[in-house]
Amino acid sequence: MAATPWYGGQHSDRLPQGIPETQPRLDFASLLTSPMPQPLMAVPPPSRVSASSAGGLPRANPLAEPHLGSSMFYKRSWSIQEALEQHTALGQQKEVAMRVAANRARVRQAQVQFAKQEVESGLALARRGAPEIIEDPSRILMLASQIRRAAQELALVNRLKEEDEVNIQQHLETADIELEKSRLEMKNMKTAIDDKGLVVATEDVAPPPKPASDRAIFYCTNCKVGGHGQRFCEYLVQRPEWQVYPYQRWFEDEQHNEYHCPLGKRIVDFADESHFSRIAMYIKGRIWLEDKTKMYELVPDLMPETYVINDRKWVDGKEPTDADYPGLPWFVKEADRNWGTSVNVCGKASQCMDLAKPGALYVVQPHIKDPLLMEDGRKCHIKFYVLLMCLEDAVTWELYTFKDGYLSISPHAWSPDDLSKETQVTIIRTERIRGWPAWPTAYPKCKAGVAEVIKRGVAQGKLEGRPGKRQFEILSADFIVDTHDNVWLFEFNMSPVLKDPHDHPTNNDGDMIVHALDIVVPHEGGSPGDWDFAGRFVGEPPQPPTSKETVGGASSSTSNSAARSSTTGSAPPPPMVEEAPAAASPAALAAAQVAQQLGAAAEALNVGDAKHTTSAKQSDAEVSPSR
Repeated sequence: MAATPWYGGQHSDRLPQGIPETQPRLDFASLLTSPMPQPLMAVPPPSRVSASSAGGLPRANPLAEPHLGSSMFYKRSWSIQEALEQHTALGQQKEVAMRVAANRARVRQAQVQFAKQEVESGLALARRGAPEIIEDPSRILMLASQIRRAAQELALVNRLKEEDEVNIQQHLETADIELEKSRLEMKNMKTAIDDKGLVVATEDVAPPPKPASDRAIFYCTNCKVGGHGQRFCEYLVQRPEWQVYPYQRWFEDEQHNEYHCPLGKRIVDFADESHFSRIAMYIKGRIWLEDKTKMYELVPDLMPETYVINDRKWVDGKEPTDADYPGLPWFVKEADRNWGTSVNVCGKASQCMDLAKPGALYVVQPHIKDPLLMEDGRKCHIKFYVLLMCLEDAVTWELYTFKDGYLSISPHAWSPDDLSKETQVTIIRTERIRGWPAWPTAYPKCKAGVAEVIKRGVAQGKLEGRPGKRQFEILSADFIVDTHDNVWLFEFNMSPVLKDPHDHPTNNDGDMIVHALDIVVPHEGGSPGDWDFAGRFVGEPPQPPTSKETVGGASSSTSNSAARSSTTGSAPPPPMVEEAPAAASPAALAAAQVAQQLGAAAEALNVGDAKHTTSAKQSDAEVSPSR
């Protein structure tokens, strides 16, 4: 049988784009002349997989599974520009999908028409009753087989056409939903920047906001500082009363690092740039917890014996000897780094100096005696989570510890003679700690140890409050337990690893974060969850800031900038200049101008939505021509 267009060559001048042109047709005319040398084969049922078994419509044709372009879904925007770009992209995606859907509908309709023609041709030949066919039983069977095959093709293309209509409709409905989410986001941003209750940040203490009971909306801004700022914003906006307030470019430092702040330099309820936030996510004085040498000054009795190397010299002449802690490994750690990234191991105290680099600060510690190991002999340490909060009065501190946590377990069985990091250094959170037999005994001791650190830090003025501003941090403490039920504190991690439910369905910190924010930012229906109140401590009021201690100094986001500088190498933010209250500030004028632009954009986009709706109605008529 000759290879001709499966739809019939007489229709080639009106072939829709996408129809294959080289498939063998069901040539009923050949039954009148062709011999029948082979026995009749059974006709397989229609299948989307086999292209040759049916002899007609290709089963692997991409049209069988309609592809309307890559799907773009709404994602939360943190700036006006991001929101505008996303809305435009979603609108364009819908328009492209509508055009593709209309073309797909025409292709399917053409396939149905061609399949009908094949069936009608076969039936017409059977009705005519040509003697060449009637007198030959094998030709009669072949005619019946080809008519049945053509009918199967017709049923298949009809079914695919109906499935396409459903899939296309669902795709366009999804596009409408995503576009509507973007439109509502634009509307909420416009409402936010029009809110007259937001004040411009100055060097002075911000005036207190209205009582929470008198407010319907609260705002958060992701200034892209890093750390857990965006994560906290994402959790806060899950509350119905919280909305996004957009950010703007603030300034660029000498290293070309770009800084951001809330639009118009307004003060919002939460932002990761502390100067513009009523709630700071960095504790002032956090260096006393993060730096291991400073923490040892606070609580030497809670930590293993600690020595310090500065610029390859033993500090204060305190130098360990090989006679100290014989038979145990020694650890040399950079004082201001965490997560085990800078830990070196050696077998003797005399080898420690060889691991130190010029100009660097290190703490040196021996391994604890008699460590409590897992049942299979592997070393482990406790990852203990802490919530520390200072209230707006700048003197009252509240401490909470989490009743659950993680064990970090080494992959190899522990031996004091094995100096590999895989054996001696435990970093990765391995499993939840609730089922660990030693946890009921270790937890209250870890809780008491952390409380003692905070108590001394507050009493000695190392941890400082921020007048008029609440501050908090979720941090973790690393403890090791020995076989005598003693717990040894090694370090605090000020930005610990946290995972969200989408990162892992079970081993995530979603509940811990949610309930921590319920404590820091109370709301109706919130609860402390597994956070355990561990103490309240009252310190002395902080000293008034000097003229240099502005945004770039101690009164603002010193800890914030220091934390960011450690990763980006950026300079601290420049000082703010207080605007004259009698005239509208440039920041306020800028915000008003952007609000006007956003309103115009939203109005234009509303017009665009109307156009999309009209096009969608037209597309429905094209997508479903049989209705």
